Amino acid sequence: MTPKLPLLRLCKLCAISVCLLSFACVARDPFQITGGGLSKGKISSATDASSSFHNPAAASYLMAGESGLRYNFIGPLGAGYEVGKIDSLVDELDELLDILEDDELNAQAALDAKDRFDPFLADAAVNGLLKVGGSTSVPFFPMFYHSNSLGTFTAEANFYGLIRSTVLDDEIDIVALNDSFKINTSAALYVKSAVKANLALGYSRPIYKRADAMLYAGLKLNVSQYKLGKNVVSLAGLEDGENIGDAIEDDYEANQNSATNVSLDAGLLWVSEHYSVGLSLQDINEPEYEFGFINDNCTALTGLSLDNCFVAQEAVAQGRIKADEVHIANALATIEASTWIGVPLFGKGGKFGLHASVDLNDKNDALGDVYQWASVSTSAQLNSWFIPELRLGYSQNLSGTELSYYSFGVTFFKHADLDIRWSDETVRIDDSSGPRSAYFSFAIQTKF
Repeated sequence: MTPKLPLLRLCKLCAISVCLLSFACVARDPFQITGGGLSKGKISSATDASSSFHNPAAASYLMAGESGLRYNFIGPLGAGYEVGKIDSLVDELDELLDILEDDELNAQAALDAKDRFDPFLADAAVNGLLKVGGSTSVPFFPMFYHSNSLGTFTAEANFYGLIRSTVLDDEIDIVALNDSFKINTSAALYVKSAVKANLALGYSRPIYKRADAMLYAGLKLNVSQYKLGKNVVSLAGLEDGENIGDAIEDDYEANQNSATNVSLDAGLLWVSEHYSVGLSLQDINEPEYEFGFINDNCTALTGLSLDNCFVAQEAVAQGRIKADEVHIANALATIEASTWIGVPLFGKGGKFGLHASVDLNDKNDALGDVYQWASVSTSAQLNSWFIPELRLGYSQNLSGTELSYYSFGVTFFKHADLDIRWSDETVRIDDSSGPRSAYFSFAIQTKF
């Protein structure tokens, strides 16, 4: 029998295969913010080219005093994960798979397995989440072109990828086999994935000027292609020794759908000498993207794919999952505010800043999870070539998991930005304790 892959490695391989097969591995994704926004929040910042992702009006602010073409170098690229509030999920699932393979249990061992795994599966159905995401921008994007008479034009090219695994629970059944026993269950992993290629063209300009302040406005048109898929993986079916990775890949491709749509973003940004406030609107027209349809005809399938199909049909009939599904990219409004003061201790041009941003409503990502980010942060701009900026922040998802996060960011050599964010809740994973959720972002960016 071919050894099974441990569940954690299996999920990681699924995420990697999805990214590679789609040539993409999201910058304006509810799951993860990238660039300096990971630590600062959704702030329009003159030190962060990727802040134009958050507010379309920011590009004209960034290019104030500039002319001609400016472009980014690398990134931002990032990755993150989120797990449910349950300890040792992968270890428990691996032990359950081992017992499901054993068809020579005695009566007591079978009863012990049922007593142990019935409550575990019920808990895993509520808290058994494993989610991984990645994002990157095409090199040299975003690009900016500014003309004093025409305004500022921008171009973005980003790729995003998300995969999430949850548990569909079912009671353990005890099956008699002559003089021995085995256990069986219709419990399964429910895997949803989304990859996205996004091309955006934007325009912004000043629309009102005072002696000490400027109001900028911006619009952005996004053309997005999603590849959305989902499939059900039978836990009992994993015992047959098939090549699991290939079987999951085949099911994923069979249940995948590609959809393209356009969306519109808009923003306003008021900037004075010592403060700025802004409002941005994302996905104003709320575009829709269809998921792949879960196979409703099992007759031509064999092996693990056949088991997966039967379990999926049962879950659909019970109303636990949907055979067909549409992702609606609902509109999101965000407000931002920053203030900064000069600090002579930081050297010539040194500043200390306070920043805050909050989403005014929640937004679902492509997999259906809900996020509504609120962030407060500080930053220090130093007169240093080696470390010109430090960032500290605290943020919370006001919806969904309602997790809170600490964040830290640093800029090296004027252009290289590294930012990390980690949750204040921990969980045991593979016999060690770690944050329930964490993200990182790295970029080598143009500076204005």
